[in-house]
Amino acid sequence: MKSIFTFKRVGTSLLFLCSLVFFGSCSKKEAPETDYAAIKKVWLTGSWKQQDITLGVSTSVNLPDGTKLPLIAGSSMISDPTINALLSALLGGNPFLATVNNSFTFGADGTYSIDGATDLIMPQAEKAGKWELEVYGAVIALYSSADVRAPYWVNSMNEKEMSVGLIVKFPGLGDVPLNLLLEKQ
Repeated sequence: MKSIFTFKRVGTSLLFLCSLVFFGSCSKKEAPETDYAAIKKVWLTGSWKQQDITLGVSTSVNLPDGTKLPLIAGSSMISDPTINALLSALLGGNPFLATVNNSFTFGADGTYSIDGATDLIMPQAEKAGKWELEVYGAVIALYSSADVRAPYWVNSMNEKEMSVGLIVKFPGLGDVPLNLLLEKQ
């Protein structure tokens, strides 16, 4: 009788120990949370050179003769011949050509400076001020002064390239969504 009692006791203890080891090894290990806003802040800090400005959406423009001129999303506002001809006809020239050499510097201390022509594409940003990443790193807010906030949507960003959404107002055409394409220097 004693051997059955000892066997039950050892068997129960062994079963409990095996269950404990099994359930302990099956526990889900929590992955550390990634702070994407902090990563984007590191990526943003530094100097960026403008590569292009592209049309954000496909659209069409009504010409004086009644035809519609299709404009395709992703077309360069600087080098696309159709857009150049349209802007030259409407405005007497392509105002985006003045932005070709734009560069942007974002300091780790939260300051920014812009070298180049921004009156058309970022009129509220001025030439310098403070910057913050907002909405989990999805928006770059530029403050040229304490009471002027100019938010720009970050379409995509990595350590080498960035696309920023802009809205440019054209007389007679309305608000045009554009993408400012930048490359890290």
